[in-house]
Amino acid sequence: MDKKRNSPIEVLIQLFVIFLCTYIAYKFTQTHDIIPKSVIRLPDVYVSENDVWHLSIIFTTIFAIILIPSQLILGHGVFYKPQRFASEYLVYLCAYTTASLYVFFVTTINYHPQLIAAIGLFSTVAYILVFIGWYAVKETKKSKLSSLYLLPYSVLRKLFSIKGILVLIYFLSPLLLGKAFVSDRDTANLITQIRIWFNPAEDSGWGLKQIYTNIDLSQPMLVRQAPGDSENLYVLERNGRIIKLNYPESGQVDLVLDATTLLGEVEIENGALGFDFHPEFNQPDSQNTGFIYLYYTEYRGDTQVNKLSRFDISLPDIDARLHSETTILSLPRNPDGFHNGGSIEFGPDGLLYIGLGEGVHPKGASSYSETLRSGILRIDLDTNNTHSSYSPHEPFAHGIRQNYLIPKDNPFVGNPEVMDEYWAIGLRNPFRFTFDPETRKLWVGDVGSTVWEEVNIIEKGKHYQFPFIEGRHPTGKEKPEKLPAPEQAPFYTYEHTAYDRAVIGGTVYRGNKFPELFGKYIFADNYSAKIFLSDTDKEEVTEVKLIAQGSQFAQRGISSVVQLKNGDILVTLLGAASHPTGEILSLIKSDQKTIQQANHTTDDQAAESETSSEYDENLTRQLFSINCSRCHGREGRGDGPDAESLDVKLPDFTSEEFQSTRTDHEIRDIIEKGGAPLQKSPMMPPWGSFLKENEIDHLTIYTRNLGKTNKHHTH
Repeated sequence: MDKKRNSPIEVLIQLFVIFLCTYIAYKFTQTHDIIPKSVIRLPDVYVSENDVWHLSIIFTTIFAIILIPSQLILGHGVFYKPQRFASEYLVYLCAYTTASLYVFFVTTINYHPQLIAAIGLFSTVAYILVFIGWYAVKETKKSKLSSLYLLPYSVLRKLFSIKGILVLIYFLSPLLLGKAFVSDRDTANLITQIRIWFNPAEDSGWGLKQIYTNIDLSQPMLVRQAPGDSENLYVLERNGRIIKLNYPESGQVDLVLDATTLLGEVEIENGALGFDFHPEFNQPDSQNTGFIYLYYTEYRGDTQVNKLSRFDISLPDIDARLHSETTILSLPRNPDGFHNGGSIEFGPDGLLYIGLGEGVHPKGASSYSETLRSGILRIDLDTNNTHSSYSPHEPFAHGIRQNYLIPKDNPFVGNPEVMDEYWAIGLRNPFRFTFDPETRKLWVGDVGSTVWEEVNIIEKGKHYQFPFIEGRHPTGKEKPEKLPAPEQAPFYTYEHTAYDRAVIGGTVYRGNKFPELFGKYIFADNYSAKIFLSDTDKEEVTEVKLIAQGSQFAQRGISSVVQLKNGDILVTLLGAASHPTGEILSLIKSDQKTIQQANHTTDDQAAESETSSEYDENLTRQLFSINCSRCHGREGRGDGPDAESLDVKLPDFTSEEFQSTRTDHEIRDIIEKGGAPLQKSPMMPPWGSFLKENEIDHLTIYTRNLGKTNKHHTH
């Protein structure tokens, strides 16, 4: 009997085929389906280039682990003859299936059934072609070459043997599990638990402790300490109130400013967004001793104006403080309510820095030469400082700008393409930023669109690439041949998941209380309420450490991360819009944790009782506006500001076609479970983990009523 010696070259060829086919399959499935939707409707799943690299390594490694021993045992390779190839193909199927299951259960890579199927198909075809080529080169006798017709017969015969049928059942298991994962919530939960077991989160050594458990807070946006005052904490609530609390404990709430009447309707991303004290606050001999600056939105009917105003809180009564408002900026804008920015901060130079989102502009006026938006401004509030600053040029057609000067050393002074107030441009929605007190670098959390979030270090006169690039990836929007400023890439980026989707800029820690945090950047994600830790001594980083997570998510999540004078790190959680469940949390070491589960449960139960099971259209409209309108639009027509970036057609909830083809159960199902389990777009996140049962019920009613409202308006 003609025996062939085992050749390591044959094994290496097989491993190279698997490695190459993994990447080819990835490229193919970005634009095509291996499994037609008419056969099995599988959701689109995002897999990054980095994940594909890991997939290639995983498949190649597992194939090596299985193929090499089989070659040694059998004594000859897969390219020996058709009958031998058939036996080895069963080994290949086992290796392929094992690799697929490893990816599915053990890794955190998004499981993409179309990609896994494509790897199997392409590697099988390549396997056969390589065998034919190798066989043709090695066997020159006509009788040997003519035996190639035995190849399909030999493979089918092996597959339909008892051993082959068992291998086929094993081979089909990843596809069946993938289908069950996206179709059945119980299966998805079980598999998720297995994944968590294989990928346990390390104990970070940190946790969060709630302070002011006896005080009701209505969506706290930001906390600050006034200059020269380390005994009190000032809290900005989204409705426009600023309250003062003793720190760290307080039995009394002092109302400092009540600007609620100035804001109008508070929904979507509107409200009181940021505030800061004048650097000379609390200095009795200064005319600025009582000045506080507030950035807020005034939203009434179909009109929205974003405002920066000064208030004098040294005045004796609340009404006088309110009427002391002095307008600095008043910027009319498209009233969709999104991308307002939010931070204002006095820098180490005593000048005020202002973060404006890309949505802050009226319709038809969006260039940097005609309006203020999508960047960081730098202004001088000392109107007597004419030796180093000057008055803004007039006219200004798109709003009011007054009671400030422009520093002569601003980077775009004299540039006709960019207004003089700008310090940096090309940002999407710089919601929170702070200065590193040691290096004076300005760290910004720039909220992204549908895929990427960014942390940026702002440098004078730089362009941060929006809207042409988000993260480090082109958006498809055309970039002008010449930009008015040099480009600057982000310091750190992360991709959206169902939960991580809105970065909250934080602080570079320079306190003495936690030496292990010194020099680290601490920031958060609003939706997931996760808190992260990053190195700061590099030009960019690709990994950060998760150190803690708040107990409220989505529209109730984190709104700020702040360092106090004594080195404490405080985090604000918004809580529900309908009732005061906001929280102020302190970052603590694990050995300092106090169990508050009983209190937290009690608070949740109280909140649940306050959130009546009876449908309230106004509260539910707020819920829809905050969580759903970014994609679906304020009126549910599928025209939200992020809709264009989703690469999927969104339904029009007001249309007869939608309302007549969806049951209440189907609408509720997709709100609770998200798109993927229902074979729809995975860009629709599952809200079951974030919203209460009655809130999902109310959103279902609200979505149904959008069709009735449209019908009423039509007739």
